[in-house]
Amino acid sequence: MDLLSKVYITINLQKLKDNIQHTIDLCKENSVKLAPVVKSICGDQQIIDCFNQSPVEVLADSRLDNFARFKTDKERFLIRPAVASEAEAVVKYCDTSLQCDLNTIMAIDKSAATEGKTHNIILLVDIGDLRDGIMYTNQDALLSCAAFVHTSENLRLTGIATNYNCFMGYLPNEENMNHLVTLHQLIMPFYDTNSPVVSGGNSSSTSILISDDLNFPKEFNQLRMGEAIMLGRDPADNSFIPGYETDVFTLHVPLIEVYEKESDTQSTQRRGVLSIGKQDLQLEHIIPRDSRIKVLGGCSDECVVDLSEAPEYKSGDELIFDLEYGALMTAFAGSFVGRVYTN
Repeated sequence: MDLLSKVYITINLQKLKDNIQHTIDLCKENSVKLAPVVKSICGDQQIIDCFNQSPVEVLADSRLDNFARFKTDKERFLIRPAVASEAEAVVKYCDTSLQCDLNTIMAIDKSAATEGKTHNIILLVDIGDLRDGIMYTNQDALLSCAAFVHTSENLRLTGIATNYNCFMGYLPNEENMNHLVTLHQLIMPFYDTNSPVVSGGNSSSTSILISDDLNFPKEFNQLRMGEAIMLGRDPADNSFIPGYETDVFTLHVPLIEVYEKESDTQSTQRRGVLSIGKQDLQLEHIIPRDSRIKVLGGCSDECVVDLSEAPEYKSGDELIFDLEYGALMTAFAGSFVGRVYTN
């Protein structure tokens, strides 16, 4: 059934393809490979096909449901560690997964044996962001996981990885990047490949990609990047990245009403109400294209904007917004925002 709502996002597929290729080129200049992170678009096949048509070898996502939804011949890389109860689905829908818990790894081993498959494990370590991963100081835990994977007939240890700027705003620098290199060297005897992956970060590493003065350690050979490709933004400071298309996604929302209303200070304000709310997406992460408009806030199904400096807008008119990553993810995760694809 077609959506009845008049709220929709336009997706410029050509601009997305340009961003994919630009990121591939930047990574190549820095001797790293790109693992595009597609979790924000929740398995949207038309967007996935832009990646399918590109030279990338891997598609990364954090949700098993997304992997079950979309079609690709690329390597499927699960980048959120699983729990033991998900082991069967991990083996069924993914070729490679980030893992950091020995009990989960053992469950994946059993499921892989049952399915007659070999599953690739990349060990996730925490070098300071304090979210997921084996703490870099806990070398015993890292070695235990590495040894188990290496001795398994159903698993292959194919790399090591870390996250940046996912929880504590911890950004890559020479010291913490070298922590990952040290751990990579520590588990070198346990790798089941001659070309182990050293996955050294995400879109927060973009500043290094475009810098003339900063470099990745020579051991780094992969970046997992999503926000930069989708929005052309650096999550480290939410700035636009030179060379990227920044309007791949555009949100269109009609005004339900426009009235002059008294605010708390008894001053009159021209306010508009939009037919979109917190149930649809994160309102704090939408940015009006018309800079005269200000987003004041919203409730579950409506958003209020200040139109005092834009008096020409009336009810029924459509407002246009850029999306930050939080709004993009929640809009695609929901079911009330339509999608229109352009080239």
